[in-house]
Amino acid sequence: MSHLSLRFAWSCVLLAAWTTSAHAQTPAPPSRPPLVTDRPDFTESSDVIPRRWLQFESGVIVEWDGSDVLRTRSVSAPAALFRLGLGFRTELRIGAEGYVIERRETERTAGYSDVELGAKVWLLQEGRHAFDLSLIPSVSFPAGGAGLSSDGVDPTLKVTWGRGLPAGLSLAGNLNFSWITEGGSHFSQQALSLSVNRDIGRGWSGYLEAYGFSRMTRTEGAGITVNGGVARQFAGRVQIDVEAGHGLTEEAPDWFVGAGFALLLPSWKQ
Repeated sequence: MSHLSLRFAWSCVLLAAWTTSAHAQTPAPPSRPPLVTDRPDFTESSDVIPRRWLQFESGVIVEWDGSDVLRTRSVSAPAALFRLGLGFRTELRIGAEGYVIERRETERTAGYSDVELGAKVWLLQEGRHAFDLSLIPSVSFPAGGAGLSSDGVDPTLKVTWGRGLPAGLSLAGNLNFSWITEGGSHFSQQALSLSVNRDIGRGWSGYLEAYGFSRMTRTEGAGITVNGGVARQFAGRVQIDVEAGHGLTEEAPDWFVGAGFALLLPSWKQ
């Protein structure tokens, strides 16, 4: 990772730690936990699903890149993430992009994506340490179709942090380290994100975000994207959302749009 990326990462963490807001005591686990999702933005939240609760998040993404005969289009649905609370500030995570269709010039590739198995561990709580901090270790397994799978076992470690701000605002970010298979061997890829979220009221919230990858493939350069979206919650159990984004570098997709939902429910009798 470049010195500029490292300075940006430290700036994000220091900004979260230095921002002033009211100090809250750590509450007892509620009978019905709040619905905090890892979608639709790229940035993963630091919150962990409480023990014996299950959260399901899903959506569809359409993206396109290039122009005229060189245009590339892809659709993936239903992207799915299962999150099961295990207790001890830990959750189990199983995710996949779902069924993917890619069209590039006259070629068409379709099939299922790889499957990712991981966990989230909540290390620091904002009420005690000025900001939330969690780790998400995960491994992607080559379960996808030809042309869509990396054909390798690919580990990733995500460092997630978040901080509440005045006026219904919150700040969050991720620093990701991945080892991705390409051509039978691994290459390293880092990702950095910063997201500003706002509670609009009446169940609505919105966000603006920027994120980037150190390189998109072994031979390509950095891919940087900006995006935003809104979400609406119902009774603290269901969320629907929409998002749209634009690539700032040649390596990132030109545009993408997406929509999805999340559902929180007890996994078994409390």
